[in-house]
Amino acid sequence: MNYYTYKLNLFLLNILDFVLLIFLFILTYFLTGNLDVLNIEMSWILILIFWLILHEILHGIGFLILGKVKFKNVVFGAELEKGIFYCMCKEKISKLNILISLVFPLFFIGIFTYVIGLIINSNLLLFLSVFNIAGSIGDIVMTFDILLMPKDIRYLDLDDSTSFTILSKNDLKNKKYLGLILDDSGIYTSSLKAKDYKRLKISKTSIIILTILILLIIVTYL
Repeated sequence: MNYYTYKLNLFLLNILDFVLLIFLFILTYFLTGNLDVLNIEMSWILILIFWLILHEILHGIGFLILGKVKFKNVVFGAELEKGIFYCMCKEKISKLNILISLVFPLFFIGIFTYVIGLIINSNLLLFLSVFNIAGSIGDIVMTFDILLMPKDIRYLDLDDSTSFTILSKNDLKNKKYLGLILDDSGIYTSSLKAKDYKRLKISKTSIIILTILILLIIVTYL
């Protein structure tokens, strides 16, 4: 069996994220007839942070319940210097398992809550849903890419939040996938495994950014 480690093309994904965000705001204006969703309050930013954390928790639930993964092999973290919260599965899972986990938060706190926001006319819910859907661009791209991969693949996260590894008997070296860069490949052995098993890992930069945001919100409402 071969392994292929793909690096996410963050530059391209950030461009797609911005384009999708603009499209969703235009769509929201078309559906609601107003742009009140852009009248952002500082408290919304704090709620958005928890919303994005919930996004990663739902990925984890997808791994645990639908993928039957051991809890010790699901890790969470934040690297806001790269603009990401993340959830990684350090256990080999099937193609179906990773696809379900990828779309889990996109559907439940993105598409579903967006529809609810339209129905009840909630600007806050629309705001949260729009940013969640746009922020799911990596999940969306990965979903389409993995759908194009062979049925026999097994998915594995190692210790890098911006890459993932695919195991397959098929030769994928010459396959091109949108938003993915082939970073490494070779013959799979048991030595290829995650070495960092911290359940929760938050970078120092992320702590600083989150602290500043929380202080700004507190000062705003004093």
